[in-house]
This record gives sequence, structure tokens and C-alpha cells, in this order.
Amino acid sequence: MTVWYIARGAGLAALLLLSSSTAIGALMSARGPSARSAANRVVVSYLHRVTASLGLGSLLLHLSSILIDRYAHVGWQASIVAFTSSYRTTWVGFGTLAIYTFVLVAALGFARGRMAGSAAGAKVWRWVHSLAYVGWAMAMLHGLNSGTDTSLGWVRLLYIACGAGVIAAVSIRLSRFGRPAAPLPTLARAAPPISAPPLPAPPLPAPPIPGGPISEAVAR
Repeated sequence: MTVWYIARGAGLAALLLLSSSTAIGALMSARGPSARSAANRVVVSYLHRVTASLGLGSLLLHLSSILIDRYAHVGWQASIVAFTSSYRTTWVGFGTLAIYTFVLVAALGFARGRMAGSAAGAKVWRWVHSLAYVGWAMAMLHGLNSGTDTSLGWVRLLYIACGAGVIAAVSIRLSRFGRPAAPLPTLARAAPPISAPPLPAPPLPAPPIPGGPISEAVAR
């Protein structure tokens, strides 16, 4: 029974961690001043990766414990080929597909830097990475319908918390989808340069005085 307890504990831990990673990933995609700032994105991206890595580790422990447990009735074939288990075939099959999905998403997550170099690669990466929502939904169905401790009150609360967290994060993302990013702060418009005042025009020559020498010369 010890192995069974380890398997169930690791499964619940994987659900909690992967739900947290899925919710954080949804919030990372939301547009807004706080979500787009560089400092916040570094912290949130770090939390997203840490929870995903720990979740995959817990998932591996869960699968290993199930396979070595004699009372689980889940063999190697059922862990590789979905919907072939003799124990709750449909729901265990969803668990197998969820594992494949999370492993695929995690593998492409490490290749993000290379794929983001082109527009086509970035588009494929985003599409495949969005499959994490499908994997999370299958994991929830697997746990709710194949877990033997789902009837416990605190386990139900855990499932409700995971579901509510992911749904709330996805709702925030969808509410901000298509909203333009916050404009970057612009510098104040520079004042026009101050030009020197124009030089005064030279004074016009005074008219000749009648009877003076200049007027007499003109008269001659």
C-alpha cells in the first residue's frame, strides 16, 4: 500500500503543479501594463518553468509508482498505448494522452529560442504550446474518474481549486485578447530652438538739405 500512497500523492502533486504552470502561462499571454513589463515577465516566466519542471517530475514519479504497484492493474502496455488498460479504460487512457501532451509541450518549450527565429516557427510553437490546456483537461478527467481518493473532501477541494484557478486565468487572457499593448512612454516634445533676433536694417540716407552743397551740385 505504500507504493499506492506514493502514486496517489505524486499524482495530486503533479495536478497541482501543472495546474499552476498552466494558469501562469495563461497570465503570461495576457496583455496589459503589468503583464508586459520586463521585470514582471522575468519573474512570471521563471515561476512558469519551475512549476512545469516540478510537475513533470511528479508525473514521472506517479507513473513509475503505478507501474510497479501490483494492485493498480495498469501495465506497461496501458502506459504506452492509450485506452488499453483493464482498469477504467477510458479514464486511464486520458491519463496516458495527458502525459504525451505535457512531454511534447515541455520538449518544444526548450526549443523556443530556435523556433522563435522565424514567423512560421513562432506560429507553430504557439500552437503546440497551447496544447497544454488540452493536456490539463485530460489530466483533470483522469484524476477525477480514476482516482480512488476523489471522494475525500480535501481532494475535491484541491480539484475545485485547480479548476477554478486555470479557468480564471484563461478568462483573464481571453478578456484581454486582441487588446493593443500599452503604449510606451514618450519623451516630452522638445522646445523649438531659440533663434537670434534679426539684425536691424541699416538706416536710409538723409534727404539732401535745400541750399546745401549736395543740392547745388545736383542742380548744376
